[in-house]
Amino acid sequence: MRGLGIFTLILAAAVVIVGMNSFFIVNQTEQALVLQVGKAQAAYNAPGQDQAGLKMKLPFIQNVQKYDRRNIGLDIANIEVLASNQEQLIVDAFVRYQISDPLAFYQRLQTQRIAENQLSQFTNTAIRNALANKLPEEIISGQRATLMDEIRTNLSNSISGRGIDIIDVRIRRADLPADVSERVFRRMEAARNQEAELIRANGDKQARSVKAKADRDKTVILAEANQKSEEIRGEGDAKRNEIYASAYGRDPDFFRFQRALIACEESLGKDTTRIVVGPDNLGLCDQFIISARKSAN
Repeated sequence: MRGLGIFTLILAAAVVIVGMNSFFIVNQTEQALVLQVGKAQAAYNAPGQDQAGLKMKLPFIQNVQKYDRRNIGLDIANIEVLASNQEQLIVDAFVRYQISDPLAFYQRLQTQRIAENQLSQFTNTAIRNALANKLPEEIISGQRATLMDEIRTNLSNSISGRGIDIIDVRIRRADLPADVSERVFRRMEAARNQEAELIRANGDKQARSVKAKADRDKTVILAEANQKSEEIRGEGDAKRNEIYASAYGRDPDFFRFQRALIACEESLGKDTTRIVVGPDNLGLCDQFIISARKSAN
């Protein structure tokens, strides 16, 4: 009986061990390859599939290789780059990638450590090639987005066939040595000043053009206004003469008398001392008054 109990315990332990080696769990954040003698037999929960959960394999014959299913970040620091003017830059980059084909990844790279070593080398080369024909001021200015697209495309082509998709590439830092940085800053400052002078010159040119047009318009408007006023004044004078001629035709004596009174009034209005007086007769206005009284009698 004692021997039977020991055998039962051994059999139960063997069943537990076989069961533990026959089942495995694939989490939502993982993807798994079932390998047999180094060859892939099955893949579970690759990107685009929903196969997480409990899985089976042949115990002791097959083993499981798991990879991360999520996007993975890789920092690449201190990349030395020579710009087109042979000035050196120190670049830090950040790559985000995903293992999109676990079978191809295992066949070409096997482990994530090997994959990231190759990815670092390819990224280093892609960044150097992209920045080698650029000036430092172009690299640290607003053209960085275009450079990132170029680097991502080149990196994707280089890593192609290894089961990796490049999600994004970013330059986190692009620093210049202190002496180089000062020269680049001066060049950028000179370029901005030149651009500002060009904009200012164009503005002055436009201002002169607008002012000249305004002066021409002013001259034309004044000439037209003067011409119009002369025409109105001429029409008024003609109308006045017409009225005077009509009044003179009706009563010439009264018309002359009226004109004399107006002349006398204007003379007195301008200067009360300017009354024309002869040595032995009355002034001009007095003569008109006397003549008017005689005509009234």
